[in-house]
Amino acid sequence: MDNDCFTGFNEKAFVNYLGKIQGKEGCLFVSAPDVVGDAELTLERFHHWQPIIKSYGLPVALVAQDGLDKHEVPWTMFEALFIGGTTEFKLGEYVKELVREAKERGKFVHMGRVNSKKRIEYAISIGCDSVDGSGYSMFPDTNIPKALAVLNQQYWEEFS
Repeated sequence: MDNDCFTGFNEKAFVNYLGKIQGKEGCLFVSAPDVVGDAELTLERFHHWQPIIKSYGLPVALVAQDGLDKHEVPWTMFEALFIGGTTEFKLGEYVKELVREAKERGKFVHMGRVNSKKRIEYAISIGCDSVDGSGYSMFPDTNIPKALAVLNQQYWEEFS
């Protein structure tokens, strides 16, 4: 579950949705509210929201944002790492290291704003488990088959 902070966080809607998915199987993570491009403010929000999300019995994701490399990552407080931030941050060397460490710690890794073949291939190459992008919800009939074709190609290249 994303928190919709990229387009505008609505606390009431977020909490209502936590209640709707509480106790249901299949939720891989709930992204703790974040501040796009700002790790310091994201960590402040994370420390506020993490116990609230946990109180619903749901797995928490920390959203990695620009500047996270200057802060201590609270690894024991979340189950998933959501790669957010600016394009420059997302494609930078620090994120590659962050994903590697997350995988070594057994964390699920997701990358947001992935709307192209190139970005899907990049996310796979650094070890992400899943991706999302607005293009899939806005134009599902066109973009979901394209993304699945990329994933299918990647799968078969691995086993060739």
